[in-house]
Amino acid sequence: MQAVKTVLKILFYVLAFTIISFTIYFLPDYSFLKAAIAEHSTGVLNAIGIKSNFFVLNNRAFVNQIEIVKECTGAQVIAVFSGLIIPLPKVSFKNKIKSVTLVFFTIYLANVLRIVIEVWLLYKGILPWSQAHGPLGTLLSIISVAIFFLITEKFIPEVSYYLNEAIKIFGKLGRKN
Repeated sequence: MQAVKTVLKILFYVLAFTIISFTIYFLPDYSFLKAAIAEHSTGVLNAIGIKSNFFVLNNRAFVNQIEIVKECTGAQVIAVFSGLIIPLPKVSFKNKIKSVTLVFFTIYLANVLRIVIEVWLLYKGILPWSQAHGPLGTLLSIISVAIFFLITEKFIPEVSYYLNEAIKIFGKLGRKN
């Protein structure tokens, strides 16, 4: 009976995670966020001596000729973290909101910084766009995700507990096969 309850809890959590993540990622129009990130990235670039302009055209935002797309906003990370955090049982709603809010603003700042670094590397001739945006962007994103987990752990220490429990359950399921 306990095993059935555990499986139902896991299924509910996975369903809640999926609904929350998909809703946050696919429903909103992120044009406002793309425009804000383009504007703030341009401000930082100008402050460090890289002449930059931002503009918005038909819900598309640009820093000079470089388009800021939905993925540049970190919407996917915000969606996944919200999906992971919000359905956690036995965690106060206040701590969930604090954690999601802090992760959102940290992701925002990290993405502005990432765009600034990538454009700076391109304009200084240090790396071509394919390397500044691709491999370096991926590395910076991985580092950011690790930082977000640390931030989340600060407000919701239960995250580690639930992750460990999930690993144990999947380990048991793997051994049965």
